[in-house]
Amino acid sequence: MKLHLLGEWLSWFEYQQECNSSIFSTFEDYSDTYEEKYDCSDSKRKFIPEKDLCERDNVIIDMLNSASLQEGSTTVSFCVTDPNLPDNPVIYVSDGFCNLTGYEFDEVVGKNCRFLQGPETKREDVMKIVNAVKEERECTVRLLNYRKDGTTFSNEFYLAQLRSPAQEVVYFIGIQAAVDVVDGGQDKTLCITDIVPSNPGRTHGFHIF
Repeated sequence: MKLHLLGEWLSWFEYQQECNSSIFSTFEDYSDTYEEKYDCSDSKRKFIPEKDLCERDNVIIDMLNSASLQEGSTTVSFCVTDPNLPDNPVIYVSDGFCNLTGYEFDEVVGKNCRFLQGPETKREDVMKIVNAVKEERECTVRLLNYRKDGTTFSNEFYLAQLRSPAQEVVYFIGIQAAVDVVDGGQDKTLCITDIVPSNPGRTHGFHIF
């Protein structure tokens, strides 16, 4: 699923149905806690929220888990962070995230996402994410990130907040899509393309498009 479609989907659901019901040193490492919760060797690992989510965000998580668990799927790249813990650490990454970045699950959880930044990552791009987290809002930004082996990739990054039934922000979810330039200078998204059904809401009883 392309990032702009996910953005449109989020906006549509938010409009149709109200939910009733700093980016630069790691202070603490929570990796042991999350290694216990998610078996790092499990190729069918999925994100299971410990905190209650509103209906819209439960559907989003179900949709991403379903896509990432498809047989042979290693392209759905997303991570979840907990802003209620010091330094907003990563608490979950998909197999697609590991495939894209070269990091293993247990190398990522408990750390802030800044480890993907490097010398050529633009400060202004990072600040767009910092401000979105502070203001508890969604954002999309293309920034230069670094894999574990030091190679770079252009990351079309989409950030969204996950809220409780009381509309409190309990998690942030970041979706990554590597972008490459093909012949003619046009961009080509290499991840999260045509993986999620074009009408994901139908699988959950919602008719979205």
